[in-house]
Amino acid sequence: MESVISDLRKIMHDENAFRLDEPMSLHTTFGVGGEADLFIDVALDELRLVTGCLREHQVPITVIGNGSNLLVSDRGIRGAVICIGKRMNEVTFDVKDGGGSISCAAGALLPSVAKKAAEASLTGLEFATGIPGTIGGAVYMNAGAFGGDMSEVITAVTSMTEDGEARHYSNADIGFGYRSSIFSQKKEIITGAVLAMPADDPEKIQARISEIKEKRAKSQPIDKRSAGSTFRKVGRGNAVDDLTPAWKLIQQAGMKDAHIGGARVSEKHSGFVINEGTASAMDIYNLIQEIISRVQTVTGVTLEPEVKLIGEFN
Repeated sequence: MESVISDLRKIMHDENAFRLDEPMSLHTTFGVGGEADLFIDVALDELRLVTGCLREHQVPITVIGNGSNLLVSDRGIRGAVICIGKRMNEVTFDVKDGGGSISCAAGALLPSVAKKAAEASLTGLEFATGIPGTIGGAVYMNAGAFGGDMSEVITAVTSMTEDGEARHYSNADIGFGYRSSIFSQKKEIITGAVLAMPADDPEKIQARISEIKEKRAKSQPIDKRSAGSTFRKVGRGNAVDDLTPAWKLIQQAGMKDAHIGGARVSEKHSGFVINEGTASAMDIYNLIQEIISRVQTVTGVTLEPEVKLIGEFN
C-alpha cells in the first residue's frame, strides 16, 4: 500500500483527501461498517488518474456516494473506496423564463439540489426533499418518493469507463425503471447529470415541499439511522402502481416488531430496518435475512433488498 500512497500524493491536490483504515461507519447512513483499507475522497479532475493508479497497483475499487443505500460489513472493505462526494459536488443553474436546467456533479447532495431548484422557482424535484443521497446515487437507482423519481427530471448523464473514457447518455439511453438504471449493469462511474424542470409559483413549490416533509415525518423513521426503504416493492412488470409495498408483506408475516441485537423493524414504517444505536452490520444483515425467510414462508413472496451489501457477511 505504501507505493499506492506515494503515487496518490503525486496525483491528488489534497493529501487529507485519502486515508488508511477509515471506519465506514462514518460514511453510511446506517452508521455501521468496518474499516476500508484505503478511503479516497476524489475530485473530478483526479478521478481518471486515481482509478488508473489503483488498477495499475491491482487494488480493488469500491465506489460510493453518500452511503445512504449501503450496508457495509463489520469486516470492512478490502482495497480502496472511492467516494464521489464533497470534492465533486459543483452545481450550476441556467434559468430562463418558463424553466431551466441544472448541471450537477455526481457528488452533489440530492436534498441540496432540490432546495436550490425550489429557490430558483423550478418544479419537479420536490419529491427529493429528505432523500439523503447524491445525484450520482439517485441516477444509479432512479431514486424516487411520493410519486416522483429521477427519470422525470434527468435529461443527460455523464460517466467514466474503467479505461478512463468519458461517456454521455440521454434520458432514453439510461433505461430507467423502478429503482434501476443501466448503470447497475455497467462498470462505469457516474460523474454528473443535467436536470431540466419547468418554472412554477415559488409559493406552490414550497407548499408541496412542506407537504412532503410532513408526510415523511409522519410515516418514516427520519430520527433513526437507516438506509431508507430496506426492500423493493414486489410485483410483475415495472409499473410502480402495480407493485405491492414490502411493508404490507412484512406485517402479514408477523414481523412488525422483529429485532435482532440493535437492529429493529421500525415501529413507524415496517419497510424500514433501523439501527437503534447499538446495531452491528451483522445485526442488520441477520434481521434482513430473517424477514426475507419469514415473508417467503408465510406469503410465498421473496423480498429483494433495496439496500446494497458490501463486504463479507458469511
